[in-house]
Amino acid sequence: MCRNKIFFSVLISLMLCLFSFGQTTAKRVKSEIEGYSFLQPNGWTSNQTAEGFSFVDQAQLIVIIVKSHNYRDHQAFWADANLEADGLELVGEQQNITGGKIFRTIKRTPQGVGYIDTAVVYRSDGRGGVAVVAITDQANSEKGFNTALAIANSMEFAAPKASAVAEQVRQALAGKQLTYLYTASGFSERKDIMLCRDGVFYQSTDMGGFSPGNSNDGSFAATGNKTGKWLIGADGKTLTLRFNNGAVSSFTVSARQASNEVGLDGQRYFVRSQSRC
Repeated sequence: MCRNKIFFSVLISLMLCLFSFGQTTAKRVKSEIEGYSFLQPNGWTSNQTAEGFSFVDQAQLIVIIVKSHNYRDHQAFWADANLEADGLELVGEQQNITGGKIFRTIKRTPQGVGYIDTAVVYRSDGRGGVAVVAITDQANSEKGFNTALAIANSMEFAAPKASAVAEQVRQALAGKQLTYLYTASGFSERKDIMLCRDGVFYQSTDMGGFSPGNSNDGSFAATGNKTGKWLIGADGKTLTLRFNNGAVSSFTVSARQASNEVGLDGQRYFVRSQSRC
């Protein structure tokens, strides 16, 4: 699974992660747990995963990716974008569309130049939205742009829905702090995930240990803090963290024998009360 990459890298790398295509019937597709729907391009094959939706045209020359984001508006989105770091070049100006913006970038590779058109739309209440990305070559770039624009223009938002099982798991974890601890051979790691009742999360990681190659005191440490929105999958078995920078982490949730523990991808996390949110 592709995890913990900055927004634009996630979009590009999803080409390698999502594609196992199926049906071709045109219809309105939706993500009930994310609370959005749109019209898929007619005649294109499609696939849906935890990260979002993907489509490819009949000639397999254009890839469309649709995934949610957590940015309140385009100013916040653009402030977090780092085109240069992702090897992208902005072409022309950003254009206004209904509920957001669309813009074109290119990526130069030894195999040629890739054209990437990104339409970003936002919920009216500021609680994130959806990005639609078309990836193709120059010859098909106009069709890619128009298809991405059509999907963005058909976007409709609704209140996210959860199954009874998912709601039960969400209620059990909402307002809690999940703590992972690991220590071995002089290395230690701690991760805290605070799951707020309003759907926001705060994640803090701390790593430390002993490094013989350090000419000073031989110690090292690294810390990191991130935030975003969390949700439980429709089957109640998946915890998804959608970071504000567009990255996504998904964990399989499992019960453990102790009542104050939960399994995330098989690793033990302690479930504790917290007062931050």
